[in-house]
Amino acid sequence: MEDKELIRRIQNGQTEYLNEIAGRYYDDIYYFCCYQTGSREDAYDLAQDTFLRFIKYVDHYQYRNLKGYLLTIAMNLCREYLRAAAQPLRNPKPLESMETDALYGKEAAEYQPPSGNTEASENTLLLSDALGKIPEAQREAVLLHHFYGYKNREIARMTGASYDAVKSRIRQGLSRLKELLCQNDFT
Repeated sequence: MEDKELIRRIQNGQTEYLNEIAGRYYDDIYYFCCYQTGSREDAYDLAQDTFLRFIKYVDHYQYRNLKGYLLTIAMNLCREYLRAAAQPLRNPKPLESMETDALYGKEAAEYQPPSGNTEASENTLLLSDALGKIPEAQREAVLLHHFYGYKNREIARMTGASYDAVKSRIRQGLSRLKELLCQNDFT
């Protein structure tokens, strides 16, 4: 069943279809939050909050790109989370520990790479670490463009930035990522 039909049914009171939407888009939202926060636990909470916020406002949703809508909610929640994390009085967790939380766990030793492809797993961890070191606006633009396939105009609409700003953020973000990955020294 298409997203538009699922939403129509949900808006007509058939809430059992919410599970189908969550099943369809949960992984994308979770991994987006992982890349944004660098913490699996926080990404889990933010992904849950994304779907709770969607449920709260589902009656106002107008049939557009559902995945983009959910990513926009997740992006806003991640921004709130990162702002709160930058204020030590509101979030006692030190920034250093947030930076060391890898995409796949709090300690690299806890991460179990998929069998047979250790190099790809190491590359994923390096990329995740590098993404965490570029500015938030650039990270969002790069993730939405290269990982989720959104066009610059769609990203501009989702983020509220101009088309030129999105192009610039992607270009600068990729340039900085290239520097970090070439250095392989993330300091």
